[in-house]
Amino acid sequence: MKKEILLTAFIPLLFLAACTGTTDQGQAAETTPETTAQVEFKDFGPEPFVFDIEEYTTRNETYRTAIWTGKYMQMTVMSIPAGGDIGLEMHPDIDQFLRVEAGTGIMMMGDTEDNLDFEARVEHDFAIFIPAGKWHNLVNDSDEPLKVYSIYAPGEHPHGTVHQTQAEGIAAHEAAHGH
Repeated sequence: MKKEILLTAFIPLLFLAACTGTTDQGQAAETTPETTAQVEFKDFGPEPFVFDIEEYTTRNETYRTAIWTGKYMQMTVMSIPAGGDIGLEMHPDIDQFLRVEAGTGIMMMGDTEDNLDFEARVEHDFAIFIPAGKWHNLVNDSDEPLKVYSIYAPGEHPHGTVHQTQAEGIAAHEAAHGH
């Protein structure tokens, strides 16, 4: 009887050890994508790419980094410092989508740079659609970085773009567009 009880207790432990066994180096034999995922800030396009967009967005520390650039679309992550903004801009032939992953801000849009007559408060989980030809700016009104990702269709920045600061982004835009 004692042998049966001992075997009954031992077999589930043996099964559990086999399912969560370790290699010779003491590492788990099986890993999941969640435990092995690495956040690498580079442009993965135009190759197929699947990733945790919230992880990339919230861990980004640059003003703008292109994560994926394809033929007809681009995705960047942005970190806008407390009290900062994206900068007043207009893309004549590009529709833009923004999603806020952390922080709060004020989104402004309008038909001219002097008349931003659309204003909305945004925060975590808010989506923003910016039609081509609309002047717009997103202002961080919080005490923490505003973390957003942006999708441009078609793409706006060269493949592999990294702007550490807003000043770098403005200088690159002026160099590319002549204003």
